[in-house]
Amino acid sequence: MNEKPPVSRNIRIAEWALPILLLAILGICSYGPIQKQIRAAEKTSAIGNFKQVYTALYSYASDHDGHFPTDLESESPTAVACFDKFIKAGKINGEQNFWNKDNAQTLGTASKSPPNDVSPLTENENTTGYVMGLNTRSRTNIPILFDSSTEAGVFNTSVWEGQAIVVKVNGSSQAMRISYGAGLPLNEDGSGKVGQITENNKDIFQRVPEGCKILPPQLAK
Repeated sequence: MNEKPPVSRNIRIAEWALPILLLAILGICSYGPIQKQIRAAEKTSAIGNFKQVYTALYSYASDHDGHFPTDLESESPTAVACFDKFIKAGKINGEQNFWNKDNAQTLGTASKSPPNDVSPLTENENTTGYVMGLNTRSRTNIPILFDSSTEAGVFNTSVWEGQAIVVKVNGSSQAMRISYGAGLPLNEDGSGKVGQITENNKDIFQRVPEGCKILPPQLAK
């Protein structure tokens, strides 16, 4: 009988290395699209949380002559103090709707760990901004909830790839483009205004009525 010649060690290594290399290449090629899908899902989840917060705000307003919660008792009002009022009123369950991992990790506007659902809501558990002083009779296109911000009316393009999530008084919840707003270019750090995509590209936060306050989430402590 003719015996088969022995297979060299190098050939065996090559036989295993080729499929492993192909798998590695496929993994690298698919990483980008998979990451985009994950980010899209995270953004969709964040928009869903905002919708629940808005529903709770409206429920609170229906019990308070149409007024959304305020923190007028304080010389330095915060979004958290306003949110805590309708949490304590039982209008929303838990604190998870106010926290977003992407905002917390990118901007540092909250702890990177989810809220503990122990009252009261704290700055470390909140990544959501709020426009204080509005009511159900305010113009419907005025923003009331927002993210991607650490300063009043200024937004960072890093969280949602150039977008910020905004909820208006009429309940519309969407990721809006952070644009040149009011004809100004983006800052060197990538921050800018949230502009309505119209012919004039106006900064939508210019519509906030006089006497209202834009309360961004504070940096985590």
